[in-house]
Amino acid sequence: MSSEIAIIAPYPELAEIAKQVCDELDIQADIAVGDLEEGVKLAKKFVKSGTEIIISRGGTATAIMEKVGEPVIEIIVSPYDIIRAVASAKKFGNSIGIVGFKNVIYGSEGLGEILDVDIKELEINDESEVLNVIEKAKKDNIQVIVGDAVSVRYSKKQGLKSILVYSGKESVSIALREAKELASVRRKEKTRAEQLKAILDFTYEGIIATDSEGIVSLVNPAAEKILNKDKASMIGQAADHVLPSIALRRVQENGKPLLGEPHRIGNRMLVHNLIPLKIKNVIEGAVITFQDASHFEAVETRVRRELYLKGHVAQYTFENIITDSPAMKKVIKQARQFAKADATVVITGETGTGKEMFAQSIHNESNRRNGLFVAVNCASVPENLLESELFGYEEGAFTGARRGGKKGLFELAHEGTLFLDEIGELSIKLQARLLRVLQEKAIIRVGGDTVVPVNVRIIAATHRNLEESVSKGLFRPDLYYRLNVLRLSLPPLRERLDDIPLLIDELLAKICKRSDKPRPIFSDKILNMFSSYDWPGNVRELENILERLVVSKEGREVHIEDIDELKRMEYQKILSNKIFKDKTIELKGTLEDMEREIITTTLNLTNQDKDEACNLLGISKSTLWRRLKKWDMSD
Repeated sequence: MSSEIAIIAPYPELAEIAKQVCDELDIQADIAVGDLEEGVKLAKKFVKSGTEIIISRGGTATAIMEKVGEPVIEIIVSPYDIIRAVASAKKFGNSIGIVGFKNVIYGSEGLGEILDVDIKELEINDESEVLNVIEKAKKDNIQVIVGDAVSVRYSKKQGLKSILVYSGKESVSIALREAKELASVRRKEKTRAEQLKAILDFTYEGIIATDSEGIVSLVNPAAEKILNKDKASMIGQAADHVLPSIALRRVQENGKPLLGEPHRIGNRMLVHNLIPLKIKNVIEGAVITFQDASHFEAVETRVRRELYLKGHVAQYTFENIITDSPAMKKVIKQARQFAKADATVVITGETGTGKEMFAQSIHNESNRRNGLFVAVNCASVPENLLESELFGYEEGAFTGARRGGKKGLFELAHEGTLFLDEIGELSIKLQARLLRVLQEKAIIRVGGDTVVPVNVRIIAATHRNLEESVSKGLFRPDLYYRLNVLRLSLPPLRERLDDIPLLIDELLAKICKRSDKPRPIFSDKILNMFSSYDWPGNVRELENILERLVVSKEGREVHIEDIDELKRMEYQKILSNKIFKDKTIELKGTLEDMEREIITTTLNLTNQDKDEACNLLGISKSTLWRRLKKWDMSD
């Protein structure tokens, strides 16, 4: 492989000078000696092996320009070079002939008066003319010949004195710098050309370019495919013949692009853009881009799916779990160990203890971290919809079923993790289907009969006591044992009250950043009050209260009555349940007074059914038991 630059020197001395200059400028170039036709042969050889720019001098440079396709940089023969040569020739006679191509010797006769000699310009146009010119010069009594290498050679054969015109380092240096600059420009042009070719060849859009007369000059592969026509049959044709009814003339006349225009060809609908090409406000052509309308529908479908799947990404890791509690650290250590396995995990804990955060953290530390994390709350979706959400459905499975059917969450979670939150709320029917999936590792869509294999890790969560649900016949024992392979029990916030200050700092930072509001000021008294509260809603309740304080206080100090008011709002939410619609409860007194009134009323309304009361109040049975014991109402 040759260098990108080659220097073809008509005489050896120039080759030596070129080598010195290349070394001094740290420029890589191939150097060879060859005059005229020999120089042309060398140039062709270099070009064939990859050389992009040729540097030469005088007649050799001219000959290479005429017969070689790559650019040629000429080493200029400066007037000083000729003056030096004529001064040397003057020693051998006063009648001097300067031989060379017109571009080299033009104006040389004017030197005669300066140097007190008789100078005659002997112009040649081709190497074959040199001998005749020298012979004629001899007949005309020319005493000394000044010229390039071939002129010197023929002069010696004719017995004439001759002086070679040498080029100095400066001329070679200028030519090399010009060649480097040209090489850089050509590289950039080639890069742009390759980029354009890649765009044209691999874009999904059909592209057709026209000249100023509306004649097709360029067609890309996508256009051939969309139009089902060969490029050769379109180039040279009028654009409105290739794409009938396009408004090319209108665009050429007003110079305004047309975008998103529908265009029918046979039974196909295309959407095209028509953009005029302007050079100095003169329209020199146009570019037409087009796509099959069905492609837009397919893209929209993919985009919708990508947007949908973006919701199935686990955001949390174990590093996001804020705690100094030994009990919580023990659970985190256990969860990290579970992450390394691939067995089913059941996470138990009260509402708001962070069950989904643990599920996401397990997924992100497992071998399935590159798969999807798909979550569904079994309590929030009606049974008839939950079945189709989990298992998918075939086209026509029910009224309103999507054309082509729909993948279920099990299929979406293939090679990933499916998080079934509040699994204790799953109906017996769906429990049976879930058990079958766990056993067979395959699903059948609703309304279908094809078995679809799925490789999914199940992480389930519940705030219910599953053992108690099994004993009451509300949860299948076989599913319970299938799920309950690895178990995590998350401690409630009241069992790690030392984490309250840490959580307040972390949650306030997040809330203030999200809402762009200043942080409220908490006194030690308020912090102590937070740390002494039982937090039946756990971290979620804490976050809700902090968010209200950020909005209501906006950087001001928090007082006890602010918290009382917030708790009053929490209790009002509970009282909005339909079971209280005919019961008037006045919230007054301390927080404990209000809490006691609500719990007592709820137990009375549920006929002392503690499970139902806990469900309505959103608290655990242990929390209810502690409250009743504190108030001497545990019997």
